Amino acid sequence: MKGKEMNRQLEWYKYLVYNKSAFGSLFTLMHLPFMLAFLPLVITGTAAFRVVDRTVLGLSLVVVFLLLYGEHMLDDTTRAGKPWRTVFSDAALVSAGCFVFILALLTGIYAGRILGSLFPGAAVGTGILFCTLYGLEFQRFHTVEFGALGMAAIPVSSYYVQVLALGLEANPFVIIGLSAFGFGYGYVMLALYEHTKTQEYQISWKLLGLQLILIYALAGTLSLGRI
Repeated sequence: MKGKEMNRQLEWYKYLVYNKSAFGSLFTLMHLPFMLAFLPLVITGTAAFRVVDRTVLGLSLVVVFLLLYGEHMLDDTTRAGKPWRTVFSDAALVSAGCFVFILALLTGIYAGRILGSLFPGAAVGTGILFCTLYGLEFQRFHTVEFGALGMAAIPVSSYYVQVLALGLEANPFVIIGLSAFGFGYGYVMLALYEHTKTQEYQISWKLLGLQLILIYALAGTLSLGRI
């Protein structure tokens, strides 16, 4: 990526980029606004329940955080264009990404043992495959549509593990609704983000910021309603 393109892409993001040290680069790779945009989808997946299993909810949040963090690391390799220009080499990024993915898988297996189900481990394994394809941009998998598909899986998976934890039956209409919400939310968010890389980035960033605030508000309302 050329210098001017990189500066244009990061102009609105510059206060969240610290690449002068390893710790700073680790912070950069967290992609904080977008990390916080994905995590509320886990809470949104519990909207159908008045009471939730907090342990399972916590494990779900940890898994999504780790999967996203690993994907962000792969996304800064040379193969993916190294858009964030962190201090890490490709080998370091891939190694760190694999380590984070392993932690996510172990967390999923642990959740599966608690719930007596193979679903959490299988869901995390699928998530690792998705994040690898998206992060390394194999066969042009780094697209708005593919990304939105992955976001649709977050609330659905969060919903289903709560069903398992609470001993309930899954409602197919809830699953369809959560899938549609997750995909639509993800599609709009990622499309707006892509526009922030163009000359229209100013208005797109304002719209993107509004969308992020709305998902935070939704997740916060759901959480406060159960305290």
